[in-house]
Amino acid sequence: METKIIIPNLDNDGSSNADVLDRAIGNVCTLFGGATVYAAKGYWLNDEGRLYEDEVSVIVSASTDGDAAVDALRSLARDVLAVTDQEAVFISVGGKAEIIE
Repeated sequence: METKIIIPNLDNDGSSNADVLDRAIGNVCTLFGGATVYAAKGYWLNDEGRLYEDEVSVIVSASTDGDAAVDALRSLARDVLAVTDQEAVFISVGGKAEIIE
C-alpha cells in the first residue's frame, strides 16, 4: 500500500528544511526500501480562516504492512515536529490520511 509524508521545504521562520527532508527521505528508504519525492504546493486554513501556501516535498513509498507503516510514519512525523517549527505533518497510508500535531 502507498505511504506518504508531506514536509514543507521551509520552516515557519523561513529557514530551509533541507536537512530535515534529507533525513526523512533516508528514513523512508530504510523503512520501505525506497522512495519517490516530488515538489508540490500545500494549502491550509488557520483557525481565523487565513489561507496559507507552502512549497512542500511529498515523500512516497510502499509497504506491505499497513499497521507498521502507520506507526513508522507517525514516529517520523513526530521527529519532524521535534526539530522544526511546523504545527502539523500530513501522513497517509493506503489512502487513509492523518494530521500529526
